[in-house]
Amino acid sequence: MAKENSFDIVSEPDLGEVTNAVDQTRREVAQRYDFRGHDVTITWDRDRTIILEAPAGMVMDALLTVLEQKMARRGVSLRFLEIGPREPRGNDRARVTIALRRGLTNETAKQIAQAVRGLKLKVDPQIQANIVRVSGKSKDDLQAVIAALKQQDFGVELAFTNYR
Repeated sequence: MAKENSFDIVSEPDLGEVTNAVDQTRREVAQRYDFRGHDVTITWDRDRTIILEAPAGMVMDALLTVLEQKMARRGVSLRFLEIGPREPRGNDRARVTIALRRGLTNETAKQIAQAVRGLKLKVDPQIQANIVRVSGKSKDDLQAVIAALKQQDFGVELAFTNYR
């Protein structure tokens, strides 16, 4: 009897790389001349939010740009960042809350499962909470599913994990 092979489709950022990007942003803000004299704070909570506080205007724009550059360099897709509106804080300051998107929504998981079924391969997609597990007997079929899903855009960053 042939063994079942499987893999999981998830949408999770690498939290270690996010932490590194936030730390690099803090260091760059401390060194750059255009941030000197401005009270800039960057808070990274383990509940998956980044809070930026800085003077409104060009300083906040520069801070967001630096953070996005560091995320991109660390390999964290900007699709994981859900940048909130600028909240005025008084004294011409602003706060921006950035939430990290994690997991697949039910609708996205259904779209992915439907796309896998539409490939007409001998694989079985199953939605399990916020992941989609694809199983099949042939590793070639599973690799074909991965290649086909990489070509499509579901509005989220997909990662393929737990390949067995």
